[in-house]
Amino acid sequence: MQTLKAVVVVLTLLATTIGATAAQLLQPLTVDWPQYFRIDSESSVRDGRAVVTGKVWNTTIWGAKRIRLLVDAVDAGGQVIDQRIIWLGVDLAPGTHAAFEVPMPASPGYRVSVFAFDSGRGGRWSWRPGRLG
Repeated sequence: MQTLKAVVVVLTLLATTIGATAAQLLQPLTVDWPQYFRIDSESSVRDGRAVVTGKVWNTTIWGAKRIRLLVDAVDAGGQVIDQRIIWLGVDLAPGTHAAFEVPMPASPGYRVSVFAFDSGRGGRWSWRPGRLG
């Protein structure tokens, strides 16, 4: 009987922990990312599947590397119902842009943000007169 109680307690704690972890939404790691990037995106249906496409612009005077995007699928009330993180796939020199495409589940709306990136401030990726990248 003691063992049964211990198993029930452990399973209850495990279920609570899993539920709490699953309910946590991802947020951009750099909260002020809009100061550094501009994102234009739109959704469409291709081959019967929702796709979010767009472009990301680096609006800074330094390069950005290892850029990850967070794509939220939202319901009609703006609540997040699904999330995806994707790699942009290219580094962005100052003033440049790159396109992205993300398959997503069907949803009334989508939001795209920069989840994380590494900056080149002060390094070889920094802008210098007469040199980009």
